[in-house]
Amino acid sequence: MTNVSFALPNKELSVAVVMGGVSAEREVSLRSGEAVIKALKNNGVQVLACDGVKQLMKNDVEKFDAVFNILHGEAGENGELAGLLSQLNVNCTGSDMTGAVLSWHKDIAKTLVEKTGLKTPGSQLIFKSNELKQEGSGPWIIKPTQEGSSVGLYYAQTQEQLEEAVAKALVDVNSILVESFIKGTECTVAIVEDKVLPVIRIEPAVGMYDYKAKYESSETQYFCPSGFDDALNKKLQEQAMKAFKVLKLKGWGRVDFIVDEHKIPWFLEANTTPGMTKTSLVPKAAKAMGWSFDELVMHILATAFKESSHE
Repeated sequence: MTNVSFALPNKELSVAVVMGGVSAEREVSLRSGEAVIKALKNNGVQVLACDGVKQLMKNDVEKFDAVFNILHGEAGENGELAGLLSQLNVNCTGSDMTGAVLSWHKDIAKTLVEKTGLKTPGSQLIFKSNELKQEGSGPWIIKPTQEGSSVGLYYAQTQEQLEEAVAKALVDVNSILVESFIKGTECTVAIVEDKVLPVIRIEPAVGMYDYKAKYESSETQYFCPSGFDDALNKKLQEQAMKAFKVLKLKGWGRVDFIVDEHKIPWFLEANTTPGMTKTSLVPKAAKAMGWSFDELVMHILATAFKESSHE
């Protein structure tokens, strides 16, 4: 074990790591899972790797001390896994079903966060192309209401581009958000065991911070410390915790913002099962706090064994 103290039972632990699955984020989830498994084993934890919920349930789930949920997208973040394990009284890392559902539905998350006074880009929820309202001028961001890792993200500058993007987006999903584009700098704030980690500023080499920029580009730059002044860093951390609370999140997660040219933060979305790959953001923020990757993983595992102080 490491020298850092974790809120864990004083015994050898047996943990099932759920990763992979069938979502659009499968490959990233597998990479995250591999990294988590290595860290757990380094800390003396007995580990069983499970590819998706179905494989997990083929085992005697109740025999595990906990399930480490690193299943990105769908079942891992929409409340399905959390709800199932709750019914079985099995400890699980991260948010329960309520927090997962509220944050997974981007339109619901935006509505709840906005009520706390945080700014979030104006948007329209659309199920069919003919529901698109011709209001205001672009540019716009078009994205699925229930996806992660910037999967299925489109950018439109003109009405014609907007209509094309909406039609394309609705081929693959049931509902989308058409959001006003906020010009600015993307950043993110992670929360682990009720600790707010340092702000990370993100600079994609070209264009948007989409799936390709996150996982395939070697040119996207991450800055931690962020380079923002102390007041803005503090404001982002405070707003991240406010969003975390109103969405009833637990354990750990990540809240994404864009900061406009007037240094005003705009809430974009919250992630209940962030990436844990070499290029992922939570490990970068943890490193800036002085945590090793192994220590970060054990802090996250500890969230399976206690109720959040926000309750």
